[in-house]
Amino acid sequence: MRMWMIDPKLLCKKHLLGEHNEIHKHKHSFEKKHSIKGRIHPIVQIQPSAMKSRHDELAMEMVARNMNHKSPYIMPTLDYLSEDEKNIKVNIEYNINDLKNRCPECKAILDTHLQ
Repeated sequence: MRMWMIDPKLLCKKHLLGEHNEIHKHKHSFEKKHSIKGRIHPIVQIQPSAMKSRHDELAMEMVARNMNHKSPYIMPTLDYLSEDEKNIKVNIEYNINDLKNRCPECKAILDTHLQ
């Protein structure tokens, strides 16, 4: 999974929950100061500096869909990362096309709302 960074309202349940879980998974990696090189090259899959704000967006959408959310996110320090690594951004247009090719449910939602 990855951080899609697409409006959470446009994600199917599977990808909404998957991105939420991915953010929690990476918190542990950041706390352990693991390298993120494989997550930012050749394709940028995560946005480290956006983890907290993205988590909160996803959590709000989960609650709006009457899903349980009981896992707050406290942003770990990213001081061990270079400025480029901390502030790297995913390509949302690439992610939209990738998600459309992976998931028929997301494709239907995206095609309806992104015309």
